[in-house]
Amino acid sequence: MAEFVDRNRQSLSMLSAVLLSLVPWMQVSRSRPLLLTVKPAVFATAVGMATLLHFLLLAFNIISVKSLSVVSGGDKSIFSKNENARAVIIVSSQKTLPVLVAVVEQLHGALGEPGLLVLPCVAAHIIQIIIDSFIVNLWLRKDQMSAATKEF
Repeated sequence: MAEFVDRNRQSLSMLSAVLLSLVPWMQVSRSRPLLLTVKPAVFATAVGMATLLHFLLLAFNIISVKSLSVVSGGDKSIFSKNENARAVIIVSSQKTLPVLVAVVEQLHGALGEPGLLVLPCVAAHIIQIIIDSFIVNLWLRKDQMSAATKEF
């Protein structure tokens, strides 16, 4: 079995992503008629709040990682290395879509139709990915510029 997984790691990873994406798809599909009644301004507000939340989590986690670095040994801390600190910041700031869908499912409609509640969750997840890809790109450029200046 281990050999099969090793040989098909990329295909299994893609299959996992597809299966995970089906969970919110099913929720949204069940509420299609209600989705058409959502006002764009309300949806935009939910997306804006999700964006703000992600930036707040990023800021909180940057401060937390810096603090952990200081109290756990300064320059010798595992958090003082950029690659470690950056990984912790990004991963701890993201909220995954399957978790969001699971929370909505556990509410059993207490806050509204689950399919409607999942829609801003999907948008928030996509926004997180976009924001974080820009941040990682900025970090890569910064590292490349630092490496280029060290060469001279």
